[in-house]
Amino acid sequence: MPIYEQTYRRYEARQPLRGVRFWPITREALRLLLAKRVFLALLALCWVPFLGFVIYVWALTQFPEAGRMFPAGGAIFGRFFRFQIPLVLILATFGGAGLIASDLRTGGILVYLSRPLTRRDYVVGKLGVLLALILFVTLVPALLLYAIALGLAPKQFLQWNLVWVAPAVTAYALALALVVGLLALAVSSLSRSVRVAQFAFFGLIMGLEVFRGILSVVLNRPEAVLVSPQGSLRMVGDALFGLASRNALPWPVPSIALVLLALGCLAVLRARVRAVEIVT
Repeated sequence: MPIYEQTYRRYEARQPLRGVRFWPITREALRLLLAKRVFLALLALCWVPFLGFVIYVWALTQFPEAGRMFPAGGAIFGRFFRFQIPLVLILATFGGAGLIASDLRTGGILVYLSRPLTRRDYVVGKLGVLLALILFVTLVPALLLYAIALGLAPKQFLQWNLVWVAPAVTAYALALALVVGLLALAVSSLSRSVRVAQFAFFGLIMGLEVFRGILSVVLNRPEAVLVSPQGSLRMVGDALFGLASRNALPWPVPSIALVLLALGCLAVLRARVRAVEIVT
């Protein structure tokens, strides 16, 4: 009777479960975050601009002539996202910068990847946490604001020339969530300390924004915005919702910069997320 060599074989999940293997990672991380009252308070804070813009839309219905001096139509949503971007970065700092760092510190990443999970499942599961949080404070309130605007001022918003608002809001919110989420995970994967990862992410975002401001003053060139993810996101949003200034770059330029940033983050995650820990 022949004897065959038995080598290690990865356990694979049942076929119906393979498409959602990332979900338990997302669900558990969200459960831990939402169990913290401080984090719930931060989520509530992110909805404060929404209330302000609801009042603003109501004021436009009472004083239509104000639309000539202040943003109206699709520009309202561009202003809304301008307020949300800093809040999204703060949310990502506390909710996402430690998602991978904590697993690297405790060795949990080795446990995850020793199960029927691929590296892609792990990254998608962690990214799903940030996508859920960021979309909850960007896409959900923006679409709700659009629905309220349609109800309060149908003559101003229920027009053929504004049918692009809902798709634009959805596309921009998804792009914002992906870029910020991937950047937060990439920074998180570079440290074993949650606190260090949080400070590194926030410091990187704010440091690049300050550097952008200095370059803008010294060089007086619109290309300076490309060094800051926050500035690039803001410029793309301004162009999408009709708030771009004369000196702004064409929207494909900052868009390409954001795509390159996302690809760089994926490269970092590919190098750092692995099932074997190398000790030097």
